[in-house]
Amino acid sequence: MGVRTIVPGSISFTVELRCSIEKRYRVSVTLDLQERYIFLSSGILVNVSDRIEEFVSQLSEIASNQLALFKWDGMSDLMTEYQIVRVLPGYQIERSLVKFNIVLGDGFLIQVEELHNRTTIQL
Repeated sequence: MGVRTIVPGSISFTVELRCSIEKRYRVSVTLDLQERYIFLSSGILVNVSDRIEEFVSQLSEIASNQLALFKWDGMSDLMTEYQIVRVLPGYQIERSLVKFNIVLGDGFLIQVEELHNRTTIQL
């Protein structure tokens, strides 16, 4: 199968946050799989606080796909493990980061071709 057997405690990726036609931000995201948190810059809260439910929904989808791509071993087998990462809307601020709790769903196999290469959150 095309699933990695060793996955590190965290992965990092970047998303583009589009708040309007004029406002676009590149945001670094760290998905901590051991502690079950997702971290982003606290500066984004100004732009997402009034649409937090929509923001975490889209972030959940992107994080799930990033985790699945990371678990794929890149070999000729196009199957990988897909776990739904659900970002919860409540958050805490630590230093200059905003911390969201996450819930990981049960894994199942999915064709890598079915994954969307989406990295943009449109609010």
